[in-house]
Amino acid sequence: MELRQLTTPSERQHFARRLTEVRMMKGAGFGETHRSVVGEVHLAYGKLYGLFDENLAGGEMLGGFAMHDLAMFSQSYPKPDLTHLPPESVFECGELWAVAAGAGRLIRHGGAIIANELGARALLVYPILKPWNLSQGYPGFERVGEPIEWPYARTLDGGKILVQAMVGEQPAIQCALNEAGEYGFEVFDGGKRIHFRTPVGICTKRLDANRLLQAATVRPSQPSARQAA
Repeated sequence: MELRQLTTPSERQHFARRLTEVRMMKGAGFGETHRSVVGEVHLAYGKLYGLFDENLAGGEMLGGFAMHDLAMFSQSYPKPDLTHLPPESVFECGELWAVAAGAGRLIRHGGAIIANELGARALLVYPILKPWNLSQGYPGFERVGEPIEWPYARTLDGGKILVQAMVGEQPAIQCALNEAGEYGFEVFDGGKRIHFRTPVGICTKRLDANRLLQAATVRPSQPSARQAA
């Protein structure tokens, strides 16, 4: 598998479009509020990474995520307090999406390698807790504080979204790195591109193209919600 930083305008636009389509699909339907620009800031100024299977023809992007350190711009929410660490060593990760089952786990696997290359001392994530619990996909991360009512997003029917702040510090990063090292990985272009092997399979079935197309044309039923990209 290959995880690489997306640098061209076309790649970054494709990332943003796929992120929006996946989020708008039934079963994971949510979007940012009309007032929020948090996602736009992440997409415009953060580092975007895409997952590719080099064995597949066509170079399809199977998923991706955004990352920024807190010296680039601040974390999305004031909590948790990570000021005991240098801001350039704390990385917030988010905007994760995938069009194939298993791709999300591979993205987190590769992300640990990239975090190590960037000198991360802590990784900060805000996975959704309710109405869908997505917080279980971060082994070694500690839950910090109570669930947060996320002010930046709503479900497509206007419902509230709760997230759980979670932090993975150096032991968690090192544990993931050790696991990656068991199967082998190579780092290229100063950490902008990595190849890695994993025993975890990825489903060959993709999210239905017609459903993605329908999601791309769906508009939220409440005026307070909008697409994330």
